[in-house]
Amino acid sequence: MDTNQLLAFEHVVRHGSFSKAARMMDISQPTISIRIKNLEEEVGGELFKRGGNKLELSELGRTFLPFAQQAIETINKGIEQAKLAKEGRGGKIAIGTLPTLAAHYFSSALATLHKTHPHIGIVVHTGHNQELLEMLYEGYVKLCIMTYPFFNTELKSLLHIREPLVLVTHPDHSLAHKGEIELSDLSEMADPYLLVDWSVETKRVQRDMLSNGNDFEVPPQTAYDLLKSGMGVALLTETMVSHEIKQGTLVSLSVKGFPKLYRESALVQLKKEKEISSSLRTFIKVFSDQIEKEKSCELKSFTF
Repeated sequence: MDTNQLLAFEHVVRHGSFSKAARMMDISQPTISIRIKNLEEEVGGELFKRGGNKLELSELGRTFLPFAQQAIETINKGIEQAKLAKEGRGGKIAIGTLPTLAAHYFSSALATLHKTHPHIGIVVHTGHNQELLEMLYEGYVKLCIMTYPFFNTELKSLLHIREPLVLVTHPDHSLAHKGEIELSDLSEMADPYLLVDWSVETKRVQRDMLSNGNDFEVPPQTAYDLLKSGMGVALLTETMVSHEIKQGTLVSLSVKGFPKLYRESALVQLKKEKEISSSLRTFIKVFSDQIEKEKSCELKSFTF
């Protein structure tokens, strides 16, 4: 069974005769008759009643018709989507990301992508670095945004993103209006200091700073929620808290001697993937543009 047979059947039904269907398809009547005969052999019986003055569907034909029409519609939609994908205006993209990278400029990029390229389907999966790697290897996703640096030689970076980290607290916290504070004040008065593990380096710096040795280690979103409730001090990405700082619902702290720290991430794919689809290229362009709008972020692009 092939598409030409299904199209011949649908045209004969629509136009009510073999000759009219042949003219509409720009083929000979014997050709359309052969296609119908071959289709009848596939389905196991006659699709039309023979011998009458008017061409009518048989019981088998009436049963088969909606499935034939659905198959034709599905094929046409597939062809249309394939053409859109080739032009970078359609297709489907599957992307993996760390949960902490799934918001802000990433979600803004998805919103822009949907607005400018509504025919592109989007699937987003979240997980930690190892889970993202497994998704890449198993083919669930084609691109991932993960922590940088990574040491897997089977990956290549397409984009490298560098976000400043800022110390923040609630405006009612005792450290909120002290101006520049000492490291010792931060350690003793954070109540508590909410340690967020952005990277090995940032975690080491924060641990060295905590002279009292008390650990209160939480994920970024938990730290954010605790800060909003009035509790503690935490090191969060500037993009995560920029709106709250502008609104005054969180305040940034200036700490004497505290080093400038960053959260670094990368958009990666497997090296064995030799090509990037047009739809993925479109996403990368939209994603890059969105990051560049974040004035505090640094973006480095690699040739791909």
